[in-house]
Amino acid sequence: MRTALTLLLAAALAAPLAAYDRQDFDRIVDFATTVKSLDGLSAAQARERGLVGRLLLLDGTVAALHFLDSEEVTFDVEMELVAGEWVGLEEVKIYRCRIRFQGPGFFPQFPRRAPKSPGPFQVALDDRVLVVVKALRKEGEESGQPLWLLQGLHVRPIR
Repeated sequence: MRTALTLLLAAALAAPLAAYDRQDFDRIVDFATTVKSLDGLSAAQARERGLVGRLLLLDGTVAALHFLDSEEVTFDVEMELVAGEWVGLEEVKIYRCRIRFQGPGFFPQFPRRAPKSPGPFQVALDDRVLVVVKALRKEGEESGQPLWLLQGLHVRPIR
């Protein structure tokens, strides 16, 4: 009886998952966008490509962490994510964006001081990371170079 009930419950929970196909997934998530391609897009171009409101999966290196609120309950950190590529043999082109992680769920992932041996999910400067984000807006910076500000939903170091 218990086994039959467990199988029935598992089938009921799995049924909605079977209804998703690749097209459904692609309407929600964009795997094609990179830090480089995002860096070159205007807000209007991002809307035209349907990126606003979709989840983006990006990878890059943590170049800076700015703790806007270090309290656990109201935690707020902004990460500068960079990616680069060689141009010829002597020049590296850098692409950047800013990602905002807010809420107590991110508090343990972003230690204020770099630990000697970080935990598997802790993020520190110079870590390579994989992030899931939503595009918020492109805004100016002191240098005059506009950067994308993204809402961080998930982050994981790549070690």
